[in-house]
Parts: sequence; structure tokens; C-alpha cells
Amino acid sequence: MEVLNRKKKKFVANKQPPKETRKGDHSEPDSVGGNQAQNNWGQSSGNPFSRYGYSLFAILIFMSGIYVGVRYLSDKEQSENSQFTKAEKTSRKVIPNPQPEDFFPVAEFRKQSAILLGCHNQINLIPELYGEIARAVNQRVPLFGVVSTEAQARSGAKMIRNMGLPPESMRFLIIPSNSIWIRDYAPFILRYDQENAFMVDGKYHTRTMRENRKQDDFMCFELARMLDLPVRSIPLILEGGNFISNGDGLLITSAKTISVNQQGEYTNKQLISMFSDFLGVNGVCAVNHLKSEPNGHIDMFMTMLGKNLAVVAEIDPAVDSENSAILNEAARIVSSYTTSDGPITVKRIPMPPQSGNDWRSYTNIILANGALLMPSFSNVDPAIENRAEQVYQSILPPDWEVKRINCDKLVALRGQLHCLSYNIPKFIPIDGLLEKAILQNL
Repeated sequence: MEVLNRKKKKFVANKQPPKETRKGDHSEPDSVGGNQAQNNWGQSSGNPFSRYGYSLFAILIFMSGIYVGVRYLSDKEQSENSQFTKAEKTSRKVIPNPQPEDFFPVAEFRKQSAILLGCHNQINLIPELYGEIARAVNQRVPLFGVVSTEAQARSGAKMIRNMGLPPESMRFLIIPSNSIWIRDYAPFILRYDQENAFMVDGKYHTRTMRENRKQDDFMCFELARMLDLPVRSIPLILEGGNFISNGDGLLITSAKTISVNQQGEYTNKQLISMFSDFLGVNGVCAVNHLKSEPNGHIDMFMTMLGKNLAVVAEIDPAVDSENSAILNEAARIVSSYTTSDGPITVKRIPMPPQSGNDWRSYTNIILANGALLMPSFSNVDPAIENRAEQVYQSILPPDWEVKRINCDKLVALRGQLHCLSYNIPKFIPIDGLLEKAILQNL
């Protein structure tokens, strides 16, 4: 990314060749208006003061400064100066040394410094959902509920207190938004050198829809202010729920991303070029989205648990032959890619059949530093849910836990856990979030 490769300019003093001191030298003087005295620099003079007087005078000034002009700082001044220096150092944002994966969009299976949850007025309507998420995360990673008003923040804090959870289980940030689906309108975060990270903010929906969702579209800038990060805008319509990063330079999305941006008269080649320039990715894999699924997002049928480990949903062909074929083809395409850790392995996980207008998925998950929060549904055969959990348990590291979160009410709102959440990578300091957060004891 040419714009972001900021190289420090190296300034080197221009060394001037020595002036010739031979009599009769007619070289140009060092400055405009040079006189004969300058041209005769270094020649003998009959006036001793001109040879030694100025040197003696300079020595006298120097010696008087040593004995008269020295002023030591008082103990109080030294203390104040020390405190200022310490404060200046601590105020500087320091991010850890980079890993190769940091230069690509965030892979959610890696360590995180925080998770944000879209709450807003749903904190009053479905408080039990947020409480169960906080209980399941169990402070493995700082959890922040994003609300629009202080009243909503206090409602959330009261909910945490009533559930008997510690105050740090979930803090609340006031960032006005139009919806709870923070995954879709929040920015991408990645770093571009040893000391700096930045956000990439895409367009959120079409112009007409953005007018109705202005707060969602502007949320990136408020979050950037809190995290003290610069923002770079990409002229494409991007929804976070439709992107999966393997942390190794591969970005997986559904065909919806390609088609919606082709309406802006971008060619496939231009789209791939912009993904590379703005997000630093090496490749983009686009697969067909599920038929009739309203969002067209890939997180409804796929997730990744490692650079080369993908989980793809499967549907009984006897129940839905068309979507079953779409998912099988998606699994085949993804498995054809190779990463720095080898070819991608695809594990299949059951997907409940469509129920009216409701879509349910076991890949729409939250990964939280050792905990996988899996959606659970009261109207799905328990045997299907047990098999889904077993798939995760069989491929996760042994110290990871799978926690089920009932998502019946989220399904009715056309989303699930992944749609509701946003991951901040481990190399981003969250001091700004902690300073702005409201705890339950306030």
C-alpha cells in the first residue's frame, strides 16, 4: 500500500570541500557579498589581536559561563520534570511487536484484546441474551456492550449486577447506532508497520440505505477516535458478516460482495486490486450464497478456526437439494486453496433446515480467547445440536470450551451471534475504550 508505506527521510549534511588557501585564489565566496577579508582567510595579519584576541575573548566568555552561569534544578523542579517525562512516555500509544498475521484482516481465532456487542435498546428487550454471553465469555476477553444512550448503559449495568456477575464481565460504551448488527458496519483493523495500525472503512449499503442508517455508517469514526487509529476509506460496499479472513492473506466472501460492487461499474480485476491495496490480502475466494437467505452472508454457512481449517455447513439434500449442492460446491472450492500451513482442510457441520423465513446456523459463532459461543435453538432436534457441538470439540484445541447460547430471539431479528459481535485484535491497545466505559457500579 503505497500511501501507507511511510519511510523516514534521511537527512545528511552536505559536506563542503575545503576552500583553497593559496594566494590568488578566485573561487566564489561562501556567501553573497563576500569581501576581500573573506578571500584572504587564513593569511597572516600584522595585528596580533586579529590573530589571538577573538580566541581569548571566547575562552573568557566560556569560563565565566562555567563559574557564574550554571543553574541547577531544585529538587521540586527535578521531580516535576521527571513526572512530566513519565507522563509523556505513558501517553504514547505502544502496540506489541508484529506477527505476520497482523498485516492481514483480523482472523477471529487468534487472540483478541476486546469484543464489542451491539446492544442498544435490545439490552432492555432481550437482556438475558447479553447476560448469557457475558457469563459464557467469563472475562477471557474484555467485553463491551455498545449502546446509544446512558440510560441503556445503566440498564445493561443493572442486568450484569442482577445476574451476579462481576462488574468487569461486561462494560458499556455509548456509541449511537441504528442497529445491533455491529459486525456489518464496523471497520476492518490491520497494521501497516512496526508501530502503527489503522482502520479500513467500507461503504455500508447503497446511498439511499445509508441515509436511513447514518449512525451505523459513522460508527467507525467514533470507534477510531476511542482507539486513536487513523481511518482509510475504501470505495466499496462491504459488510463484515460477509467476510472471513484466514489471517494468512486469504479473504473469503460470498458472490454478493462481487455482484453488489459490480453495480458500481467495477470489474472483477479492479475489485481484487482494491482488496489487495486496501486490505493487504493476497487472494479473494468468492462462493455462492444460500438461495433465499436474505442477508447473503458467508457467516451463515462458514467459519474458520485456523489458517488452513474451515468449517462449512451441510444440509440434508432430501430436505433442500439446491442449497445442499451450493454448500458442497463451497466446501470444494475452499479446500482447493493452499496456505502457509498447507492446504485448507474443510470440516462439515450440520445446518438446521429453513423454517419459514427463519434461518439458523451453527457457524454464526463468537470466538473469545478459548471459548467458542455456538448458537442454540429451542425448535431444533437436540441430536443435531449435539452433533454440531461434537464437530467443534473434535477440531478445537483441548483447552477450548464450547458454550451454547440460545438465539431464538435473534433469529426473529434476522441475525445471530457473529452478526452481533465485533473482534478487536490483540495488538490494539484498548485504553480508550476502558476510559469511556460504564461499569455496573456507576
